[in-house]
Amino acid sequence: MKYAKPYLTFEDQLAKLESRGLAVSDRGEALRILRSVGYYRWSAYVYPFREMLPEDQQTTAHYRREELRQGVTWDCVEKMWVFDQRLRSLAFQAAETIEVGVRTRLAYVLGARNPFGHLSPGCLDATACGRKCSSTQTVFEAWEVSYRKQQSEAASEEYVKHHLLTYGESEIPVWIAVEFLSFGSILRLLSLMKREDQNAIARALGVSSGAGLHAFLMTIHHVRNIAAHHGRLWNRQLGTSLRRFYVQEVGPDLGHLSERVVQPKVYSALAVMAYLVRNLDPSSNWPRSLATHVKKFPIVPYLSAEDEMGFPTGWSVLPVWSDAPRGVGFSFPPRT
Repeated sequence: MKYAKPYLTFEDQLAKLESRGLAVSDRGEALRILRSVGYYRWSAYVYPFREMLPEDQQTTAHYRREELRQGVTWDCVEKMWVFDQRLRSLAFQAAETIEVGVRTRLAYVLGARNPFGHLSPGCLDATACGRKCSSTQTVFEAWEVSYRKQQSEAASEEYVKHHLLTYGESEIPVWIAVEFLSFGSILRLLSLMKREDQNAIARALGVSSGAGLHAFLMTIHHVRNIAAHHGRLWNRQLGTSLRRFYVQEVGPDLGHLSERVVQPKVYSALAVMAYLVRNLDPSSNWPRSLATHVKKFPIVPYLSAEDEMGFPTGWSVLPVWSDAPRGVGFSFPPRT
């Protein structure tokens, strides 16, 4: 099927929303928002208010009518948009704490093995490095190509120039390299490390294994990218769901998500972010700030944090959200 929808002026866009049943009290303000936000982005916040199709007409890609449910106003949509703005800001704050913490821990552990371990397959896991990712490249070879590209792109950074001018015959050590690598590249490097090194990083963050931490971080990376690109987050069905895990793999704060299939809704990712933030920065008040925001979920018809975001009944009294900042984070003892 070819795309055949016509171009619409801002006035036409507003008229289209009104024709579907959206009550607009201040057309001037509504047009201002459409000019600022864009119709397509705004429609994502209108969508949850649309009527459902009969079950026999629903598909995975199309399950709502164009018409809105009764009583939906422009103000309802705007409240959800404002709520989501703050949610994205909070999610990005947590992602920053986690990302910087993981970079620091990775450099600390791998650097102890070899300052240039990120470029030495002998300091990494041989099986992981040797897997083919194409007919011509191993996973490590692809990683090194990406690394060299990012190093070149960072060549104008003062700390990179200083190293290259001072130690021109030496590679850049891992504790410097982690500063210019993307978070995706950090996760790829983590997946290439020896299992004992992965575990050393994970256990300091309150996760029993490197594989378990990597799975958590993949979901957090997805949420971070949504927030960074100003995407709708509040009722997102995350494309990367958390894998099932057991209570023995995490500390007690995350026990309520263990031993069950985790919904691909945003609650599970936010709970894992709160858990890791509390372990990386025990003085952080981020979990309670997030809880305070969610408790202010807009009073609008048909929508709730429990149904759309996956927040479980009684979530606000769970320790991960309600406990005050503490002096130390939970971590597993080192394996001997």
